[in-house]
Amino acid sequence: MTSHLLAVLTATLPVFIIVILGVGLRKWNIIDKAIDSGLTKLLLNLLLPCFILHNIIGSEVASDLPKVLTLATLGAGIVIVSLAITYALAPQLGMGKGEGRRSFTVAAGLQNYGFMAVPLLMSLYGDKELLATLFLHNLGVELAIFSIGIMIFTGKFTLNPKVFLKGPVIAVFIGILLNITHLESLIPIPALTSIGWLGATAVPLSLIAIGMSIGELLPETKYSLKVSFSAILIRLMILPALIISIAYFLPLDDSIKKVLMVQAAMPAALFPIVLARHYGGKPSLVTEVAITTSIVSFLTMPLVIVAGSYLLDL
Repeated sequence: MTSHLLAVLTATLPVFIIVILGVGLRKWNIIDKAIDSGLTKLLLNLLLPCFILHNIIGSEVASDLPKVLTLATLGAGIVIVSLAITYALAPQLGMGKGEGRRSFTVAAGLQNYGFMAVPLLMSLYGDKELLATLFLHNLGVELAIFSIGIMIFTGKFTLNPKVFLKGPVIAVFIGILLNITHLESLIPIPALTSIGWLGATAVPLSLIAIGMSIGELLPETKYSLKVSFSAILIRLMILPALIISIAYFLPLDDSIKKVLMVQAAMPAALFPIVLARHYGGKPSLVTEVAITTSIVSFLTMPLVIVAGSYLLDL
């Protein structure tokens, strides 16, 4: 048990080191706020799509349409169930109507499914096929958050068509199409090499971007014991138990179980902060949930991975 925990700590430590580096870069003004918008656009429109294409092209799982549908459905379903549980529990934790119930639901109900999950999965297993599995799972997550998530914020059911125009989503669809049609063999090797080189920069820059966001938000965020405790309870305890249980009881192969285990260990995502600002939520509450769970996940993430590994026999 001790040796396994040390192995997981060794695998997760680089993630935290680079995030902390990002915090320091912002705190010491080595990289100022002006670069944030450009870096985010670069990541979403070029580097992450290249990283996704590099790992999906030639992937077996992304060439199997039934598996593609299963993973996307699983990703969307888990997020929807997580949002429903969080919404039901929020009033019991002191966040009823008019007290941030909707904002807390989206903030605590959505895990950091991409920026932090990718490097952790790479560090733990280093398996290209697992990354393709993760990206197909995340396709369903994107669809859920841009429909049910926005509905919770606005109180109106809507599917934002812009979700299909996001770089990572387009990259997933292109990768699936290339695999199914077997056109990937026609891509010139220099082009594939360029895609690989560009994609290799996505993970460290994503983690630095997370750290810079945390570094900027830390001094501006007001904290309350009620919100912080509730976020830790739901995002880092109840929902991990739910996701691990789903992986345990459903007849899934080990690659999907590994992806779900990593998803279970994730803190709250940062993206709902943007959604809260745009759709009339409470950005300060969402920020508190994201910051609190990100910090505490430094302690809980290895424990969830170890427990999940034993329970799922991975």
